[in-house]
Amino acid sequence: MSPPKSKAGAKAAPAPPKPTSRLMIVLTGAALGAVWGTIMWAIFALAGNGNGLAGWAYVTVSVAMIGCGVAAVFGASSAHKRGERIGPRLFGRRGRGG
Repeated sequence: MSPPKSKAGAKAAPAPPKPTSRLMIVLTGAALGAVWGTIMWAIFALAGNGNGLAGWAYVTVSVAMIGCGVAAVFGASSAHKRGERIGPRLFGRRGRGG
């Protein structure tokens, strides 16, 4: 028979990964949208339709807001799969005495 293995040599299981913050998901969507908006503005400017700084700000902010919305939808759906509450709690808990 082989001698029993000591627990000192056994490796502990790694901790589960921490879920990504919803705020970080939305901010990442805004950053990616801003980058894409800048690329779109550059394409428009090269095509002769650039409106300077105001045109850049308009396209970049608009696409960044779209990126925030898309990221929020995907972030909420992944949070729902993990069992997190999606909507706000407006009136406290129902059905509890006290």
